[in-house]
Amino acid sequence: MSDAAARLADQLRTQGVIPADAPAPAGDSVDRPWFVSLLQGVAGWLAGIFLLVFVGLVFKPESGPMIFGLGALLLAAAWFMYHADRHGAFLDQLALAISIAGQIAVAGSVLKDNFTGIGVSATALVVQVFVLLVMPNKTARTLAAMFATVAWVYTVRFLIRPENVERIFFDERYAGDTVPLGEWSLPVAWLLTWLPLLALAAWLILREPQWMASGLRRIARPLLTGVLSGLAIGAIAAEPFTVVIWGAESWGRGIDWLAIFPLLSIGLTLFAAYGAFRVRSQSLLGFAVLAALIHLARFFYLYGTTLLWKSVIMLCVGAALLLAGVALRDRGAQAGVTP
Repeated sequence: MSDAAARLADQLRTQGVIPADAPAPAGDSVDRPWFVSLLQGVAGWLAGIFLLVFVGLVFKPESGPMIFGLGALLLAAAWFMYHADRHGAFLDQLALAISIAGQIAVAGSVLKDNFTGIGVSATALVVQVFVLLVMPNKTARTLAAMFATVAWVYTVRFLIRPENVERIFFDERYAGDTVPLGEWSLPVAWLLTWLPLLALAAWLILREPQWMASGLRRIARPLLTGVLSGLAIGAIAAEPFTVVIWGAESWGRGIDWLAIFPLLSIGLTLFAAYGAFRVRSQSLLGFAVLAALIHLARFFYLYGTTLLWKSVIMLCVGAALLLAGVALRDRGAQAGVTP
């Protein structure tokens, strides 16, 4: 930790901004050229792939318990690699590759004889939560939180409409089947899917000063970043369910009350962008903006209404964003912040 960071921490404790017993800030990260980090990361993935091929050829796992044991060993190896070198790009990426392979092996052993939609999504959710809580690496935890968010989306969808995975994605007749909740399945699934995630993200944003001043920041920060990323892309990841519920003929449909769901997806992405702004993450903000553009393109091409209606919708959205931008600028000027 640098002297400037130490002095800043002392001032924050003196003024009561952070508790007196708050842990010291993390030390400075290792500074290396980006191309060196990139090469080390690629080398880590190549080494991980060769290692996994070697393990598969030597052990040839076939039974469920053997596959589970191999996955557990891979996860343990990834944990030790993360713990041994917290700043090395090579070991970091090697551990990430081995960790992903271990997760797939563990999930595959559980689902080997019971491959159902709810089983796949629920198992993925449990595995990702385990990785989030256990792995001593920020990147691994962030990815686990994002994938756990997507797994939660699928878990809720499969709970609303339980079916086999192959039938959902490969049986054309499935789109015409009777939905247990009828048209209410869409709003019910949307509320059950996104409200808990929105509440979790909002709580983490509001409580950021508290958990940043404690040891919980090691989990809370990746969790918040992953949940916001999941809010941005979760609806895109669940796109197959749009065709499943509405049928292939949904492309080019007219504007009706079902149009609200792609628009609500844009709202989720904008909330993710707001959360990124609140936590001062420019990369996450850019990711959310990109996801919002994808959602907008999806909405634009999904509905077969006239170009006039689409232009009116985009004009209204643009005007609302301009008004919001002016309001934020005026608010910043009142607070003495230079735009």
